[in-house]
Amino acid sequence: MFAKHRPPEILEIRVHGVLNTPPAEMLQTTPDKISRRTGDELGSFWVRTDDAPAQGIATTEAFSWGAQARTGGGALAVIGRVLVHLGWFLLLPYALANLAYWTRSIGSQKNAGAQTWDGGPGAATVRVFGLVLTLIAVAAFSSVAIDLIAIQCFPQEVQVCAALPPVFDGLRELSRDGRAALLGVAPIAAVVILYVIGRRGRVRFEEPVKRFGAGLGDTPDEEGLPLLATRGFWSVSRVGQTSEWLHVAASIALVLFVLCLDSAYVRVPGCWRESSAITLDCLGAAFQEPLPASFALGALVLLVGAVVLVVISSHTSTGAGTAVKRGLAMACLVLAGSGYVAWLILALTRHTPQSDAHPGFLGLVATPIALIVLAFFLALAGVIWKARAGIGRRILSAALLVVGAAALLTTHLDPAIWGSTGADWRPWLVGIAAACVVAHLVNGWTIRGDRRFEAWRGQGATVAMMLALFASMALSSLLVLGVAAFLGTPAGSAPIVDIWRTPLPPPPAALWNVPDAYERFAVVLACIVGVLIALIVAVLAFNLSRFVRYSLPALDQKDGAADTAEKIRQRGGVLVPARRDYAPRLRMPTPDVARPVGVRRSSHLLHRGEPLFGWLAVLAAMGFFSLSSSFVYEQVKALVVSWNMVPASIRGGTTAILVAVALAAAGAVAAHAASSSERPLGVFWDVVAFFPRAGHPFAPPCFGERAVPELSARIRAWLADPAAKRSRSVILTAHSMGSTIAAATVLSMRGEMIGEGRDHGSRSADHLALLSYGSQLRAYFSRFFPSVFGPEILGVPGVRGPSLWRRDPWRQQVLAEFEASSLPAPGQVDQLSLTAMLGAHARSVPRWRNLWRRTDYLGFPVYAYRSNPVDRGATESVRDSYLTQIGTHSGYLGTPQFLLARAELVTAIDEGAP
Repeated sequence: MFAKHRPPEILEIRVHGVLNTPPAEMLQTTPDKISRRTGDELGSFWVRTDDAPAQGIATTEAFSWGAQARTGGGALAVIGRVLVHLGWFLLLPYALANLAYWTRSIGSQKNAGAQTWDGGPGAATVRVFGLVLTLIAVAAFSSVAIDLIAIQCFPQEVQVCAALPPVFDGLRELSRDGRAALLGVAPIAAVVILYVIGRRGRVRFEEPVKRFGAGLGDTPDEEGLPLLATRGFWSVSRVGQTSEWLHVAASIALVLFVLCLDSAYVRVPGCWRESSAITLDCLGAAFQEPLPASFALGALVLLVGAVVLVVISSHTSTGAGTAVKRGLAMACLVLAGSGYVAWLILALTRHTPQSDAHPGFLGLVATPIALIVLAFFLALAGVIWKARAGIGRRILSAALLVVGAAALLTTHLDPAIWGSTGADWRPWLVGIAAACVVAHLVNGWTIRGDRRFEAWRGQGATVAMMLALFASMALSSLLVLGVAAFLGTPAGSAPIVDIWRTPLPPPPAALWNVPDAYERFAVVLACIVGVLIALIVAVLAFNLSRFVRYSLPALDQKDGAADTAEKIRQRGGVLVPARRDYAPRLRMPTPDVARPVGVRRSSHLLHRGEPLFGWLAVLAAMGFFSLSSSFVYEQVKALVVSWNMVPASIRGGTTAILVAVALAAAGAVAAHAASSSERPLGVFWDVVAFFPRAGHPFAPPCFGERAVPELSARIRAWLADPAAKRSRSVILTAHSMGSTIAAATVLSMRGEMIGEGRDHGSRSADHLALLSYGSQLRAYFSRFFPSVFGPEILGVPGVRGPSLWRRDPWRQQVLAEFEASSLPAPGQVDQLSLTAMLGAHARSVPRWRNLWRRTDYLGFPVYAYRSNPVDRGATESVRDSYLTQIGTHSGYLGTPQFLLARAELVTAIDEGAP
């Protein structure tokens, strides 16, 4: 006689996304009817107090993985949230540098338990780029604290900047070197604060993820192993104390270098900053002052040593080598700190002249420009980081970039160096640099390979680094120019007549000068903003000029009624698009149709971010090349003067634009923080903060390091419960970024066996199912991070990028799918893709369903736009209380399609249960 089949006990875990949905809302009840089952204020699992089995689900929990800022109330909570969001915004350059690390082609690791991490081509370069970003910030703080305040604000023994508070008056008693060395502590303190913030986040989340990574045991060597299933990804890839110490040491060494460089030249006539050109006489004159020259050389050696150690540390491991690298990093830090303290003591006792014929600080004349050039060419190196790039191509590109950077830096030497012929070689040097850049790009772009399914055709690392440099210079320029404008305010009040004020003229350059790099970037930024505004206006005008019919997914209904092509047409869409006229114009829609059609159109405007960021990176690259050459900048300046435009007015206008852009960005972040509990910049911030800090130690803390271990631990506890009487399973219902966390969790449990309980000895993945909605897994993550979430890892077909100018930005992908005779089958190689782990290796349809709608500005199909085994359409009309509204990125829970998709997964789990 056969035993009666007993369906498995199913736990549904709901995971919120970018909207940071509160647990009560996820559980579709009120806050007073939920209780916390486990966890703390950082990550917790919640359940309804009236929870009861229903529709095949034994119990439902809500996983809240964000910091619980939303639980606070009142003005202080809002103010605190605004300050926190603005603080995170300042870390944007480092977040982008970390993003660049993970956009590269990273090969599979040796096995799941390997205690080493092979970062692949470009890992060392990204980390050196991150170090240069830190030094750019240090140079900006030094320009303010040392150049503007310590030097230019104290031109004479009895004079001080009128705008400087009286508390600084006592600095008049110090010598030039002493005042500069004392205020040089400020940029070092800024980096130390970043170090403390980074270390706090690392210590707070590192131990749990280390334990999680240690649970990924050794396995036989395998090909194509998902990175998310390896100990290296979770426990070894990140930067730690070694990199943190090296960044602090290099920062101290840079400040020490510029201080000593200035001191070495202070008594040399003519070696001042009226021109950014450097002469051979000045280069050799420094050794007339052996003490500061020796300190400067020592600081330069420490800077080079820090770079070398960063390169060596790019191949990380947990063995004895880590202790050696950490010891060398600490030695650099101790030497840099000791050298600075020694110089500070000497500077406070040395007597140097208070002023000279010209103001300014020589140590910061060329330093910002040199750092920009280095960062720019390091970013360009990302073009060659591709899977099929041979060693010959990489060596050629490295040589081209070195020659190009050297040529561009050489343009800052005085033309007289080239001899008495009077010939100016700088145009030729600029031409050589440009030719090297073009040759490098051709070398990288001609590498064979299909990169249609990768963001920016496989140039993600270069784009991310260029944007990081752009953000870093924007923040640095805002700091320097803002403080310079404040301190350079003339004394006295402006004349006022009636309601009009006559502004006082700015101080002449002979009295008040700002490092060239920041003024040049303000001009570049103004040009970029102008071009981007024109581009965005053109895109908006083109795409908002008419209503169009997008392809719409068929909707499943509870009564089983088919969603026909005619019904979809009545909703303002098409079921099967035709190449000749897709997307066709929708003329004279009725009001009930025009409303969702308009939301679809506006939502798809946000889908065009990828090409827009690509254009921004291209414009930034062109701008950095031009501002990095003194010759190009001088030629442009001369052209402007020939148009009867005063350079001072251009400087003032571009500075005003820079301040306006910064205020707009800060205002948007502050308003966003005050009105909601989301992280700054929404989904973009969640994307950059998901990955471990492998590219920069001061990047935002990785929430994935906390969320994935906690979610996997809860799944493991449910499946391995010794008290279980029946087989157990878990359905992860995940929204938006929650689907990324859920996918990472499933992949991280690859090969894991249930340790005890009713299902002892079976694979954990065989008891899992996934219901995602509003997901970006395929459209964004698989394209931006092909080595971590690529199509072959998800087990889904690849997706082409969006277009700026097509009515449907995904037109090319949509038509390719509908014109194909059939879609590729889900990835079925056992345990090597998400779909295979969710059952596609045993049957053609995995235990994965995804809901999406055309009105969702952040939600996409994860398999295809046409009918497929995974994706399901979701209704665009959702009920909010007693009203009906158009659903966008939220409003999936409780829809008929959500309930039907979950029921499908319950049935699939039941059919596969023992």
